[in-house]
Amino acid sequence: MLLPALLIFLALQPDPAMLRRLFEDALVRAQRQYGPSDVHTARAARDLGLFLARQGDDAGARQTLSETVRMDEAALGPNAPQTLSDAADLAAVSSPSEAQPLWLRAAASSDGAIAARALGSLGDLHAAAGDRAGAAPFYRRALAKQESATGATSEAVAVRLNALATAIEPKDAIPLLQRALAIDRRALGPRHPEAASTEANLAGSLALSGRLDEAIKAASDALSIFQETLGPDHPRCAVTANMIADCLAAKGDRAGAEKMYRLAISIDERAFGPNAPQTAEDRRALNELLRAPR
Repeated sequence: MLLPALLIFLALQPDPAMLRRLFEDALVRAQRQYGPSDVHTARAARDLGLFLARQGDDAGARQTLSETVRMDEAALGPNAPQTLSDAADLAAVSSPSEAQPLWLRAAASSDGAIAARALGSLGDLHAAAGDRAGAAPFYRRALAKQESATGATSEAVAVRLNALATAIEPKDAIPLLQRALAIDRRALGPRHPEAASTEANLAGSLALSGRLDEAIKAASDALSIFQETLGPDHPRCAVTANMIADCLAAKGDRAGAEKMYRLAISIDERAFGPNAPQTAEDRRALNELLRAPR
């Protein structure tokens, strides 16, 4: 029978508390054997800090990764790639105000991947604060560093292109998203949901640029992929259906728009509930369409 075997397998899975003790014990042993500022001790502290971050213990991760950076500085120097990599990991579990100087420091790394991560995160900080103009230069620099580190056609470059596209004018974003979509399709396959996400982003920029027919085509393709790979009730389907509805409404196709808005409502009702903000926004859009003069 499968059930007893499954229970045995589950019983053998490490308990997070036990794993934490193992990482903590390894750090204590390294401190005793190598001292408080050795690369071996720093490695043990790094392992513990990253484990705590994965477990959602940001406070514990910050404390441990701060010590890791201090050890790196003593053993390797303040500008060593490993030091700056650990500074980036510390930034990832810090508040925005504490993270910004750490990301700026990591952005100077000679390792292109570390620099790209830091620059992208600085862009994210500006974007989260509503400063798209301030985010764009960081996203551009992150893209250049990523291309240098991983090649111009890597999946990571597609991610950077998508991020930059959110911070610039829609007409300027279109060629970036077309490039990202080509990368995603080559790397992931033409029917992959992440490729569809990029295609949906492209549809949004096309729509905002007034290229409605192209937007509808791209969004419809993305919707079919989401339905096929994520299921017909996935929230991404509702977002994309809304986008198609907006474009159809702008073209004067009220019947087509109504159908898409109602599809979005039905999906969000099942995904979030009838009174959820997403569902309410769907209904608002439909009601505006129905109240508009013919």
